[in-house]
Amino acid sequence: MKTRILAAIVLLPIFLAILIVFPPMVLAGTLVVICVLIAIELFRAGKEAKSIAFRIFVLFLGIIPIPMALSSLYFLRVLPWGHWFVLFPVIVTILTDSGAYFVGVSMGKRKAFPTISPNKTVEGCVGGIIVGTVGVFAYGMIISHFTEVTVSIPVLLIIGLVGSVITEVGDLAFSLLKRKLGIKDYGNLIPGHGGMLDRFDSMIFSAPTVYTLFMIL
Repeated sequence: MKTRILAAIVLLPIFLAILIVFPPMVLAGTLVVICVLIAIELFRAGKEAKSIAFRIFVLFLGIIPIPMALSSLYFLRVLPWGHWFVLFPVIVTILTDSGAYFVGVSMGKRKAFPTISPNKTVEGCVGGIIVGTVGVFAYGMIISHFTEVTVSIPVLLIIGLVGSVITEVGDLAFSLLKRKLGIKDYGNLIPGHGGMLDRFDSMIFSAPTVYTLFMIL
């Protein structure tokens, strides 16, 4: 746990700076590197697949769907006021994951998905959704108050609720993929966190969801 926390303390500020401080092209380059690393991890993990078809599917994920999903971060960043908007998927992902973990550890009793992710509990899942939704709402209220950006309360609630649910779906989806491949983590690149895909699995689902909501709401 100490290693996990230390890695987060070091890497999270760097990632946030890339998102909101540096020009969008720096984010684009960073996303390319992340996607290449994820593709390499899936290539290695795919060797554990029991069929050729499943191996091709795993490789395909790293070539097209995952890069397309993560590119939503770039498209959010280049919107007007994008340096504020790009933080929405990051906040909903981090807070949903953290809320689910801490609520699950402290209050979890009922297993939610024992065959996919044995450590997840019903209480943890609900807690994650609540924390993620409240966090997005609070962030939206802060930027609405202190900047010229205006985001309505209904939109914030929708982004928070839908985003946090999709975040948990993404985590489950990649947990299921790991279980099918018979692996614990996709890699060991990030101490205490596993591979690059282990860190961005939920973001792959939340980023395009948040971007789509911004486009239609």
